[in-house]
Amino acid sequence: MNKQPSQAAETLALDALPGGYQSIENGMPPALKECLRNAARVVLVANNPAITQADFAALNIGADDVVVSFNTCVLAPLLSPHSVNLFVHGFNAPDAYFFGLPYGPEVQRLFAQNPARCFTMLVGCTGEMCPLPSVALYWERIPLPPLWHYPVDRPCGKRYVGPTTGFNALVLLDWLRGNAGYSYQLMTLGFSNEAGKRWGGHAWDYEREWLQRADVIVTPLRRRSWWQKLFNRQ
Repeated sequence: MNKQPSQAAETLALDALPGGYQSIENGMPPALKECLRNAARVVLVANNPAITQADFAALNIGADDVVVSFNTCVLAPLLSPHSVNLFVHGFNAPDAYFFGLPYGPEVQRLFAQNPARCFTMLVGCTGEMCPLPSVALYWERIPLPPLWHYPVDRPCGKRYVGPTTGFNALVLLDWLRGNAGYSYQLMTLGFSNEAGKRWGGHAWDYEREWLQRADVIVTPLRRRSWWQKLFNRQ
């Protein structure tokens, strides 16, 4: 990976956190960058159990749209091999593994059907790794202000573990539009409270506030009838 500082990082204290000298755009393989240049939309789909097949179908994903999934990729059965699929995995530093790897059978199916349009992105790495030519790799922490200034201490004094996998990808893809010549529309599905309680290790309020102020289309989930909600609880 190119270790020269990116333009976004020049105004930051590059020696304050590991990962400060990594190149943001050069962290991606050329084929992925080409797909992003051709994309009309980049749609980030959360691992949100409240997302239904109807919610995903309403996006009307096209052949040049890039669909971004995360970690365990619970909605992999809904994905199409005819679009571009980017699978982003966060690093678990204490146990030294990436969430969601190795891939499950549904994701493996997509890679087998259209390998040229399926990509892997690894974020938050804290150890020495040699990236594969077809894999995007980012060390902790990506030198972009929303990530660099992520809250550290909670009011109770316990520390946050850092940005979520989705927030890392969202900030990165948002930066590329304004600084690297990409023109896609950025959208999210399921980045909301509809799934109920979330794990308290991340600064959710900080991430939600950033999303509300960003130039990102937040797609609401469709309303479900009472019997659908009851069935999903069984």
